[in-house]
Amino acid sequence: MAGKEKYSKIVRAYRILEYLRRNSDKEHIVTQASLRKNPDIAPYVGDKETYNHTIVKLAEALNFDEYAVKPEENWKIIFDDFKKFYGEDDFDDEDDFSDSSTMRIRGLYYNHIFSYEEINSLIEAILFSKTVDTATAENIIEKIEKHMTTKFYKKSAKRICRVCEPESISREVLKDNLLTIQQAIDDNVRISFIFNGYDKYNNLIPIHKNKDTVSPYYIVANGGRYYLIACMETGGLRTNNMSIWRIDLMSDIEIPNRKDKLGIKGIPSLPKSEVKYLPHTWSEDFHYAHLNMSFDNPERIRLRVLSPKEENNSDQAKRADYTFLHDWFGNTFKYIKTEKANPDYDIVEVMCSPYAMVNWALQYSDRVEILEPESVRSAVIQKINALNNKYVRQEDNDVQ
Repeated sequence: MAGKEKYSKIVRAYRILEYLRRNSDKEHIVTQASLRKNPDIAPYVGDKETYNHTIVKLAEALNFDEYAVKPEENWKIIFDDFKKFYGEDDFDDEDDFSDSSTMRIRGLYYNHIFSYEEINSLIEAILFSKTVDTATAENIIEKIEKHMTTKFYKKSAKRICRVCEPESISREVLKDNLLTIQQAIDDNVRISFIFNGYDKYNNLIPIHKNKDTVSPYYIVANGGRYYLIACMETGGLRTNNMSIWRIDLMSDIEIPNRKDKLGIKGIPSLPKSEVKYLPHTWSEDFHYAHLNMSFDNPERIRLRVLSPKEENNSDQAKRADYTFLHDWFGNTFKYIKTEKANPDYDIVEVMCSPYAMVNWALQYSDRVEILEPESVRSAVIQKINALNNKYVRQEDNDVQ
């Protein structure tokens, strides 16, 4: 009979371990009674002594390294008596264990490597990766859910419709580019590459005849693309200014003078401290001050923002109308005050690249006005005049 079938210790331990992995976590413990009621796992449980011995040996095998018990957060099989015997907390004298074989199996569960929140973050990263196609992403996510979660995990959306985006290079080439650049960053050496652009026939062609050489510092994912923050060199001389490059427009990336057999990693990069405008340590707020990855030095810019108020209450906005500011600047923008002369306008400050701000202000010209600094306000005025001349001249030509 299946219920009386004999199994080896290895098979028994493996089946029970797999069951615990799929059917338990800190919030959902497993009891011996529940195992015996489950026809799929019951044949492997054995009698009480066999069951206790199997669980204890599993715990000892997975919770110890070659020297001693691992830190408690790294245990895989956890139950109450094991925590009392080996854990950091003191236990009562009543819980007297002459050795681990006398432990009772209560509060049993499998301690997973990743929390469900971390699993969701991994899946989200895969879904939005530019180097993984839809079919591959779904296959990876299926494996994660099968081998790294339990039946209690609430699956997140894993089929997100992607908008078709033009790809400069293949995913495989992009992966290779990212690996080479990361190697150079890790070894603190320069890279060289051909930087490309598109012509009118949608062909990717080099912008310069010669390769560009840069000291690489950070790989940044922003707006569905990967960028390299670096320091450019021209004619062998460094400009010492931060520059930003689209990695999907790079080709023929190499690490100059690298000789692995001789232990030569390449040509040393310029120290971060010597590069103007480069953050010495990475900040996740970087893109707020560098809209669309503009790389000139951010300045504090004061804006006049349209925010209509209730007729009888100048402190109460008619609607939540700061969403567009939050979308671009997150929590980094600062409300200063509401104008007294015209309460429908607020004064707001942001830290932003002047070049990016000029174009952004034109995009939202019906909602914002740049007040200061004067240099940025003047740049907007110059651009408006140029646009006016262009379109007025076009109208005159149409009339003729």
